[in-house]
Order: sequence, then C-alpha cells, then structure tokens
Amino acid sequence: MTARPRRQHKREPGPGPASLPGRTSDPAPPGDTTVTDRADQDSPGGRLAYSVDEAVRLTGLSRDLLYDEMRRGNLAYVKVGRRRLITRQHLNQFLGIAS
Repeated sequence: MTARPRRQHKREPGPGPASLPGRTSDPAPPGDTTVTDRADQDSPGGRLAYSVDEAVRLTGLSRDLLYDEMRRGNLAYVKVGRRRLITRQHLNQFLGIAS
C-alpha cells in the first residue's frame, strides 16, 4: 500500500497580524509588564479574570509561586476546561489589596 502525496494548500496573501488594528509586528520586550495594549483592562469594567501567565506579568511574582499558592489553597482560581483563571477579586484578595 503506497501513501498518497500530500496536497499543498495555497495560502492567500492577506493582512498579517501587524496590519490589524491595535497589533504590532514586534513582540513585547522581555520584562514588559503589560498584558495587552488595552488601557481599560484594570478599570472597573475591564478584565474579570487573568490566565496564570498574565497574573505573573501583572504581579511580578513567579509562575511556580502562583501555582504553589493555588495548590495550597491560598490563591483561589476558576477552572475553565484545562485552564486556571485567576479572577481580579481573588488576585486582589491574595495580594491584600482592598477592592
């Protein structure tokens, strides 16, 4: 039994990520603490929950520390499928910030 040759899909040249509004072609520099370019993300109507990696960038804490604290029950999170999302309320409570 012989394998059929794979078909090559032709990609139409289209707008890349850099040509979309609000996007840049350069990745964020190392150590950049911004999660996104949205200025309203931490406002009362902003983001409700963050991924672990986003929480790492926002807080400056290590990824391992956040996972350890979640495992110990000191940092509450919401499980969505396989992802762990840390709500803004839980993050503020863990950091001792009055909301």
